Amino acid sequence: MNWESYFAELEGQFADDAAAERAAVAVESERLRLSRLDLATRVRAATADHARVQLKTLGSHHVAGTLSATGADWCGVDTGNTVRCVRFEAIRALSFAADALQRSLMPVPTAAMAGRATFGYVLRGWARSRTPVMIHLADASVATGTIDRAGADHCDLALHDAHVARRDAEVSRIVVVPFAAIAMASPLSR
Repeated sequence: MNWESYFAELEGQFADDAAAERAAVAVESERLRLSRLDLATRVRAATADHARVQLKTLGSHHVAGTLSATGADWCGVDTGNTVRCVRFEAIRALSFAADALQRSLMPVPTAAMAGRATFGYVLRGWARSRTPVMIHLADASVATGTIDRAGADHCDLALHDAHVARRDAEVSRIVVVPFAAIAMASPLSR
């Protein structure tokens, strides 16, 4: 018996077994990582790439454009003429090109501000600047007006015609809208 060839063969088998085990562990680690991947993380990765996206939201609203920003609970979709602020919880389906879909699976660092900027933060900014907005609601309706104030989970929307400044005479009524009833919102240019 040639001990050298015997030990070389055993060493080769051991190396093959170790490589197979490492590959199995890598596959299982990737499965575990993907099982913990949430929609917000995938959208953030696609936003870092400025991916083109098509979204369907609560109320069957559709929006197509380029992912331009993300916050703690929303994403911004630049449609070319406006930016729609879409709540993650309102997304019912989204589609990317195949390469963007693959890249959305890759981890990306989250900017500190992006992780803290909530949907309410965006609406409070529009309220402060008195920006007229269009709100797409979960019941498929659309409302236009000016946000008077935005709380933790709702906003007060003064309803008036689009592209008209908020004046008491122009306001038909003020409604309190829970964020859960909002699919997406966008600023209107005056």
